[in-house]
Amino acid sequence: MPTSTQSIRYELHLAPFLDSHSTRAPGIHIVEPSADTPQSRRGNLYVLVELMGDSPIRSQALRQLHSTIEDIYYSTAGSVSAILEEAVSAAHEQLRELNLRSPGTDLRAGIICAALINNYLIMASAGPSLAMIATGKRVDQFPPGPRHYTGPLGGETEPQITFYRHQIASGDVLFLGESDWILLTTVKTLGGAITTATPENRFEVVDYLRKQINDAEILGLLLIVEDATLPKPRPTETRGLPTALGATPPVRTIPPDEDLVPSVWDANDAAPAAPGRAPNGNRQTQVVKRKPVNYVEVMEADENPAPRRRGEQRQIGAGIAGAVASVSAWTQQTGKQISAWMANILPERNAQAQEAPDWVGAIPALDEEDEESAPPRAFTPPQRTRGGRTRLFILLAILIPLLTFATVGAVYLQRGAANQADGMKLVDLAEAQLIKAQQALGVNDKSTARSALSEAQRYLNEAVALIGVNERIRSLTGRIGAEMQSLLQVRALYSLDFPLHQFPADADPHRVIVFDQDVYVLDTGRQVVEFFRTDPTRTVIQENHGTILREGDVVEGITVGRLTDIAWQPRIPGFADKASLLILDRNNNIFRYNNVDEATYLRLAGADQLRGLSQIESYSGRLYLADEQQNQIWRYSPAGIGYDQPPDPWFGAQVQTNLAGVVATAIDGDIWMLTEEGMVLRYRQGGQLPFSLDNSAGLTGRMVDLTLGAEAADKLYLADGSQDRILVFDKSGNYIEQFQAAENNALRGLRGLYLDNVTGTLFILTQSSLYAHSLPR
Repeated sequence: MPTSTQSIRYELHLAPFLDSHSTRAPGIHIVEPSADTPQSRRGNLYVLVELMGDSPIRSQALRQLHSTIEDIYYSTAGSVSAILEEAVSAAHEQLRELNLRSPGTDLRAGIICAALINNYLIMASAGPSLAMIATGKRVDQFPPGPRHYTGPLGGETEPQITFYRHQIASGDVLFLGESDWILLTTVKTLGGAITTATPENRFEVVDYLRKQINDAEILGLLLIVEDATLPKPRPTETRGLPTALGATPPVRTIPPDEDLVPSVWDANDAAPAAPGRAPNGNRQTQVVKRKPVNYVEVMEADENPAPRRRGEQRQIGAGIAGAVASVSAWTQQTGKQISAWMANILPERNAQAQEAPDWVGAIPALDEEDEESAPPRAFTPPQRTRGGRTRLFILLAILIPLLTFATVGAVYLQRGAANQADGMKLVDLAEAQLIKAQQALGVNDKSTARSALSEAQRYLNEAVALIGVNERIRSLTGRIGAEMQSLLQVRALYSLDFPLHQFPADADPHRVIVFDQDVYVLDTGRQVVEFFRTDPTRTVIQENHGTILREGDVVEGITVGRLTDIAWQPRIPGFADKASLLILDRNNNIFRYNNVDEATYLRLAGADQLRGLSQIESYSGRLYLADEQQNQIWRYSPAGIGYDQPPDPWFGAQVQTNLAGVVATAIDGDIWMLTEEGMVLRYRQGGQLPFSLDNSAGLTGRMVDLTLGAEAADKLYLADGSQDRILVFDKSGNYIEQFQAAENNALRGLRGLYLDNVTGTLFILTQSSLYAHSLPR
């Protein structure tokens, strides 16, 4: 996203390490205000919360912490550092109070906040967290050491808050992550990868780092700063992995003074004069004491090595001949012929080969006087290769590729044979699991059968990756699929070709309510409630009334807050002469809408008792409000001209419950609640009933909504948003069947369900569309 400074306009490129479907992804909160909003004067805010501890209210705690930090940062006056310090301290107090208020909850957190305002990066951190900033000259780690990880937020100890400030420049890279990164990989690996990140390769850097931690679910965010005024595409810059962060290059020394190096010179060789050389030029052993030389000097000294002597050339030729003979030796006679031929190519010379002297380290540098007096050497180009030597190099140029191809081919053949054997073993294991599943189905052990079928399919998938698809694998795949379909009782929904309504790309529909031909949809993405009217057959939208209420509207002097839930209130004789839609916002306000009065404000007695309402339902004229902060359901009964009597607590004093994380509520006499972990809770007369769902279908997905029939003999329907299916149970928890789209991906992004008990129509809400489908008979 582009961001402006006083003199330079930057563009920010983000790369998260976890996708939005991960349960840990909400730990990172990104706020990038539009340029036309007042918040843009405070710049962008990036918050990472490393939440530790298991609790049913983890998701609620994350949402509250992010909301607190964002609200304080964009609404409090003062310096950025002071505002960030206040935000982190407030998050600490909020988490501490949440732990005290929720029995059995002991959450701790590490928080790091990064603010990009004008051309500065200001960060505040408390507790376990990690940030790394790669610039053109260095890589900074923040907080600077593990000692800052002590004292996480949420306990009785006040947090130690540290700050970091940096003036950003084009090419800077910011990494935010959990403290576990330095446990699962090294700082050197992490910092080295970050320094290579560019806007073009940032996702490859993320994939590389995820492989280093074996794809562990760890929070991380990569942010690259780019000068928006530079031409596109931006030239790629090769950055090497740093040897170490903040460390000097390693120095390796040659053994000093006491190591003596003999050097033998011939009188006729015109060697350069040096200390220890006899003045008459006679042969003499030279002893030189060398100073420690680092490896850089050695490499520089060896860039222009002296040419080899003729004896060395002869030895190399004989070695090559022997190597070629050993590789190509089909017979002993062929080897002898090649050796003789190679000897003719490199014949013996008359000159005697001289043994090369031992040499260690770099050649000592000449004194300045010697360098000035030494005459410059004229460059003599080497002679062109002729005759037998030319034929040798041609032969090598032909043999080396052939031998390479032969070696690679042999390796691939060997590997292919091994893969074939391993693949067939996996197919055998899959067939054995299929037989096991069939035996389990014979004794009505559905759980074992489902597990065996899943294992069989996994073995087949691994076999396909090794050897591809053959006739046996194709046959086993069909048999496993047929057994799974029979076990799970999959029913196809064939009338999902044409939706009732399609939502825009920025929509996030959350709940659907239907009364007669009126359809209401709560869109939490755009923060609106929309109203549609269908034809009598429920197959076509006849009237689109659009938005009837949105966040920020003012109704009877009350400003509508963030919309949370909707419910339907039927007509109540003597109390409410019109059926209405009830709309709940995050400020504990309830609004009522019908076609005659439109939007009105519903006033409640004892509203000061309400703290954190998250769910609303209406049943038999009574109003039920789920308060997740007080873990209580408040019940209003009609009185006077409205709800003029304070509410009654529905849960008994002896009931221990936790309403944090409840995503859907339904009432049929009993109160049913669906949690974000996929559990269904059942309550009756203020107490909890023993209830659990049959796991025959594999309840491992993300359940997003439930609806149920009005009668005790009716069914319970669950929307599985992660596997795009609708699971059906009876009200005792026994699995019955499941619904899936017949051919297309109509149920992708499943969001909500509503069962019209009068017509037997199931209304299905997805990320992009609204469908109506009759229940399969």
